[in-house]
Amino acid sequence: MKPKRKTLKNTNRKAAAVSFFLFGAIALATVVALEFLDYRSGKYSFIFSKVIRLQQKMPASEKFNRELTETLTGGKIPFDFFKDRDGVIHLKIDLPEPLYAPLNKDLRWLVEKYRGLYRLSEVQGMKEQIVYLVQVIFDKRLTHVILLSKRLAVQPRPAEMPAAPPARIRPPKTPRLAFIIDDIGYADLISDQLCELGIPLTAAIIPAAPYARSEAQKIHEYGLEEIIHLPMQSKDPANHHPRDQFVLIDSSDAEIQALLQNARATVPYAKGLNNHMGSLLTSNPEAMRRVLELIKSAGLFFVDSKTTLTTVAHALARELRIKTVMRDVFLDDEQTYEYSSGQIRSLVDLAKQNGRALAIGHPFPSTLAALRDAVLWLKKQKVAVVFASELLE
Repeated sequence: MKPKRKTLKNTNRKAAAVSFFLFGAIALATVVALEFLDYRSGKYSFIFSKVIRLQQKMPASEKFNRELTETLTGGKIPFDFFKDRDGVIHLKIDLPEPLYAPLNKDLRWLVEKYRGLYRLSEVQGMKEQIVYLVQVIFDKRLTHVILLSKRLAVQPRPAEMPAAPPARIRPPKTPRLAFIIDDIGYADLISDQLCELGIPLTAAIIPAAPYARSEAQKIHEYGLEEIIHLPMQSKDPANHHPRDQFVLIDSSDAEIQALLQNARATVPYAKGLNNHMGSLLTSNPEAMRRVLELIKSAGLFFVDSKTTLTTVAHALARELRIKTVMRDVFLDDEQTYEYSSGQIRSLVDLAKQNGRALAIGHPFPSTLAALRDAVLWLKKQKVAVVFASELLE
């Protein structure tokens, strides 16, 4: 009997030892796992920071920040920065005009290199500088806010300006060009940005947009021109065309008249309108004639936005003796600063060739930046920037 008891006692001891070992292993594994999770999330970890000293993978935002800092330092470009509570790095960079384009190109390239998102969120034009507010996003999180201040070159006095070569054939009048900015009313404070450009602009306001009424009032107060941006049915069936907002092929005269009345109540200072979308409607002679007759009876002028090559709207408006003009250039088929700048130059060439030219753009940051940077250049081109209503025929 005694040997049996001794065996049972030994078995219990082994079981206890195994249990203690398993418990210790589980506890140790749990501690290591928790330490590793802290380490991966960027928190302090005694095991992985002090004992094992793993090489932590550097986030893309930090790689971008390090390389951008090296670029600025190497180019001897002065900058300042701080990090806010949320870990967002705020950079302020001040540089002369000739250095802006190369640096901005490098900045975009660096963001793309590390698979981030470059977003120009705001542009402010001042007398001696233009300020660009850029947001940089990595892994769907805002990591950098960059304030780029471009100091404008001092313009020489009129006496110091190089004389332009005399033109062989001078047009009887100064060439005129106009800019219409479409889709006003979807965002607040766009009117402020248009006013800051300091040139005559025509704002096309969508009546059903949430900020249409307030933006229309401010545009009028700023002394800019406003027109109704009247939605019309397009050829694309995927586009949503609510009957209470769009002029459709089968809209009745009463429905069209109601749309015009509501639009004029929202944009009370408008003396004309242009079409928003409308590739289907403006290509249909019968439907467009009905619309134009109601526009004429309302005493409004009509701008053909030319959203399709098959438009008949401008020709019909002339036939009905409605004051009208047709768009020549779109500023932002491509939403880039470079494209819009090139389109502005094309517009000037057309104005000089034909005596007048009309451009339509949208309140994209790239479009507004291109316009702002073109203001001084336009003043040297011997053209007159006017409201769209001054191009009517």
